[in-house]
Amino acid sequence: MKGLYVSNVDPQNSIGYKFKISGQVKGFRDLGYDVDLICFDDSSQVLLTYFDRQSEQTLKSRVLAASSSNLLKRRLNLLKAAISHISIAPPDFLYLRYPRSEPLYLIFLARVRKLFPSLIILCEFPTYPYDKEYEGVSGIKDRFIFFVDKITRRFLKQFIDRAVSINYELPIFGIDTISIDNGIDVSSYLLIPESSDVSDVINIIGVANVSLWHGYDRVIKGLGEYYRQDSDSRPKVIFHIVGARLPYLDELRELVSQENVIHSVVFHEPRQGKSLDSLFMNCHLAVGVLGGHRKGLETMSPLKNREYCARGIPFIFSHVDPDFPEDFKYCLRTTSDESPVSIQNLISFISQLSREDGVASKMRDYAHSSLEWAVKLKPVQAYIDDQVKKLSCG
Repeated sequence: MKGLYVSNVDPQNSIGYKFKISGQVKGFRDLGYDVDLICFDDSSQVLLTYFDRQSEQTLKSRVLAASSSNLLKRRLNLLKAAISHISIAPPDFLYLRYPRSEPLYLIFLARVRKLFPSLIILCEFPTYPYDKEYEGVSGIKDRFIFFVDKITRRFLKQFIDRAVSINYELPIFGIDTISIDNGIDVSSYLLIPESSDVSDVINIIGVANVSLWHGYDRVIKGLGEYYRQDSDSRPKVIFHIVGARLPYLDELRELVSQENVIHSVVFHEPRQGKSLDSLFMNCHLAVGVLGGHRKGLETMSPLKNREYCARGIPFIFSHVDPDFPEDFKYCLRTTSDESPVSIQNLISFISQLSREDGVASKMRDYAHSSLEWAVKLKPVQAYIDDQVKKLSCG
């Protein structure tokens, strides 16, 4: 069975999502589907990538449209390339990553539905609800995008068969939903070495396109409280923040200065591959999302939690994550509020785990058995197979 995955993610600003998308395509392949991918490459060209089910390697890639500095032109190039490919090699299902609705997107969907009435169209909403992400935005561009989205998204139900959402089961814009958890391609992440006893220096790490929703300010404030306490025997704690971008980067730097913890917070530019692996090798703990409550989310399945588990590094977060219940002892769930993170609690957590053998390997084994995309996409597989069966019987 053939599928086509179409994503409009900008690779320059969303490094982490590139791994999610390629992981999902591999997950579909592991479930027995032959899925092609149309997306932007690192230079914003529209790229068609074929994946070989018998190999871990990309079979073939070719450019479908040139790069453009104009956002609207890039979007149009992507959608035109997708329609052309569907017309030449009709798939059994189309899997879309929701890009925010606008007239061009509706025209694309209407065109595909008219050409192929029986095509199964699925649209993944990585975050829902998402309206709070636009609260307080001041940029004209962001406000316009949100305005157009709110007007046009009500028409999506005319074309999309099912919404796919992370930990959300109710209909989205009138479209019935398939709820899944986030997954990963475990093989894409290097396992860190087993840590020994906690030393005089404890390194914690947070990797993200950092925003207010990540809640890293709570860790910085926690460091401020930790260092204001009088103690000569406490270990030094260093927080490595990887991937923070302007303008939020300036806000974090100002907070670091206010809390007088310049000596304990290190900002790193966005990293990937071996450069990122080398940072993880010296860290004892990773920081997940600590601010989901700021956009009204109690239950989340962030990719970072899963990536940290695949690497074998213990981590903290503040929400409910279905894949990491209370009895999963290699992560620490902190409060879902505005309180500073207790650094002493983190030290105690790390110290306790350091006395157990094989922590990293146990976390890696759990990731293999529970977090792979092939496992997470099974509800989608069930729907696709059921629809295909109905069409063949009809």
